[in-house]
Amino acid sequence: MKETPGRILSLDVFRGLTIAGMILVNCPGNDNPYPFLAHAEWDGWTFADLIFPAFLVIMGVSLALSLGRRVEKGEKPFDVLGQAFRRSAIIFALGLVVSAVMVPRLGVFRIPGVLQRIAICNFVCAYLFLKTKPRTQILAALGVVTLYSLLMLLVPVPGFGAGELTPDGNLASYVDRLVFGDHMWTESHDPEGVISTLPAIATTLLGVFAGSWMRAKMRPDKKFQDLFLAGAISVALGVVCSRYIPINKNLWSSSFTLFTGGIAVCGLAVCHFVIEVLGLRAWGKPFEVFGRNALASYFLSEFFYGIQEFIHLPGRDENIKEWLTAAAFGSLGEPNAALAYSLCFLAFCLAVMTAFYRKKVFIKI
Repeated sequence: MKETPGRILSLDVFRGLTIAGMILVNCPGNDNPYPFLAHAEWDGWTFADLIFPAFLVIMGVSLALSLGRRVEKGEKPFDVLGQAFRRSAIIFALGLVVSAVMVPRLGVFRIPGVLQRIAICNFVCAYLFLKTKPRTQILAALGVVTLYSLLMLLVPVPGFGAGELTPDGNLASYVDRLVFGDHMWTESHDPEGVISTLPAIATTLLGVFAGSWMRAKMRPDKKFQDLFLAGAISVALGVVCSRYIPINKNLWSSSFTLFTGGIAVCGLAVCHFVIEVLGLRAWGKPFEVFGRNALASYFLSEFFYGIQEFIHLPGRDENIKEWLTAAAFGSLGEPNAALAYSLCFLAFCLAVMTAFYRKKVFIKI
């Protein structure tokens, strides 16, 4: 596939940084990585918890840029929306493939997942961008966050009551158990469940708003200032909301939505400033490689990593990943070994995607 004209390098680089972070977080060499590379068990946040929201924000930015250009060229919104639906369907199907490889518990096929959530957010936000005005989109973002918060705080869960935000007692987990049964990440809840996708849509809409701002004709330094200020305000609102509803990735709480979405917008603004304003571009080339083939990079990393976890060595109680980590890095201690393996795996993924990049093969799902 030929290169798409009019791309924004800073967006590709920031997307690539997010993919690299996602690989480091999702593909450790053992079960004892450094705490900042592991998700918070429940309330609170770590570096790992910032990755997925950043990817959704970036997806929203890309939607505003790409769909906006296509509509301006005269393409019919119905045709553009149809392509968005097909793309989302393919992403959802790929998510099911990843679920088939990344088995959380023996004999369990997980129905929800990261790619599945990405697919839903992609289509819903594409629809809103094409069919509604910015004011409606803002109201939709505020509405879903408010609605979700009210549901979580006011709707009683059998056996627990209303406002319970524990892993077993919250409404989102209860709905997921009703809908999916055992086909979840854990027996009690799933971090990519049904109603917790509502605030994830709001996260993506934050990216749509940022993308619409990036499309505006103004100086690059002015764009940086406005984006960074907007992101900082969102972070502050998230901190304020956390006094009432904790920052929690598993629940994708309203405070988590505002806090992590704001950090992502600030990160994009900084990347835009460094590359587009200061002109420092060479450092971003490895991340551009990932960013140009983001979903392909994610899918291939999950697939190859899952295969290593799935295949066990004959006569030994360890899989290929465990054997490689112990053989190559076992003397470093568990956290260092986990990081060393994930860095090597990241380099492997970069080598594969660099081959695609040099051949100008950009897989646009």
